[in-house]
Amino acid sequence: MERPVRTKFNTQIYEEACEWFIECRAGDLDDIARVEFDRWLRKSPEHQSAYLEIAAIWNEGSSLDPANRWDVETLIAKAAEDSSNVVALERTARPTREGRDPRQAPTTPAPATTIRRRRLFAIAASALLVTAALATYLLVPQGVYATTLGEQRSLALNDGSTVQLNSLSEIRIRYTEQERTVDLLKGQALFHIANDSTRPFVVCSGQTRIRAVGTQFDVYRKSDGTVVTVVEGRVAVRQSHEGSEMREHEANDVSSIRAGDGAILLAAGEQIIVTPQTAQRTSHPDVAGATAWTQRQLVFDAASLTDVANEFNRYNERKLVIDPSALGTQHISGVFSSTDPASLIRFLRDRPGLRVTETSTQIRVERNQ
Repeated sequence: MERPVRTKFNTQIYEEACEWFIECRAGDLDDIARVEFDRWLRKSPEHQSAYLEIAAIWNEGSSLDPANRWDVETLIAKAAEDSSNVVALERTARPTREGRDPRQAPTTPAPATTIRRRRLFAIAASALLVTAALATYLLVPQGVYATTLGEQRSLALNDGSTVQLNSLSEIRIRYTEQERTVDLLKGQALFHIANDSTRPFVVCSGQTRIRAVGTQFDVYRKSDGTVVTVVEGRVAVRQSHEGSEMREHEANDVSSIRAGDGAILLAAGEQIIVTPQTAQRTSHPDVAGATAWTQRQLVFDAASLTDVANEFNRYNERKLVIDPSALGTQHISGVFSSTDPASLIRFLRDRPGLRVTETSTQIRVERNQ
């Protein structure tokens, strides 16, 4: 089964985070560089998350591989195999608005000790990138895993399944010999399930149970219900009540589920919204839109301002606040970057009848009287 691959955008951010981390550890930052570093961190929550993740991997690298399957020499050797993964010894100028690096004296050669230090950090950076990739996809044991504001995370489970967690999400993994169970405690996750007909995979979101054998589906636990979107294969969705258990034939074979059993079968391209009172299929589901978060995108199709704010606030420190006067006045459609809040703010500013006011803590949207 193919592992999920980081997008080019994410890879670039992790490479930039590695560069900044190494420069900070080397003590090469002057006042101008510190300002640039601060600007880079503030540009996006994803930048902050990437830098903190790199720092954590550096500081806790030994705990990521307790079996010592990846020793330092192996990591360096693997990094050296790819010429594009090795940093050149000569320092690359960081361009400024004037087109030059104020920290670099072009006519003064670097001392030998500096070159040696940069060589060591270049090798360390390559090893760090390899370790970061391993840390993302190492098999994870049972337990609770969560993401913070603006963070996304990929987990490889010990049965070959993978889980991608969206921002502000949390899962609990509970595997037994009879069933593979993951509780979605909050947020959103995309599951790619390894086929095992003898041990079904069950995702629990509140009282909603989603069962699959080998498939790919997205589960979004909201405050008022759960949205299940099937990308590949089939799943069975049902509302379970406290103290009730699935029938034996339900647990063993998705294809054997009948309508009378209270389960609803969903095939690829279908979506259902489950609340404590109802379970209703979406008439025209947008599967690509439901999983666009994996590409760092927010997709709205005639969404209310309340829904827009709820999604925006999952990724940004400054919260989007909708004044009651603006409720019901607009429905938003479009595709926006979850890592570029300014794009959505500009769009809202251009909407007739709306007034957008920004402060250091919030973006307030009101009806323009």
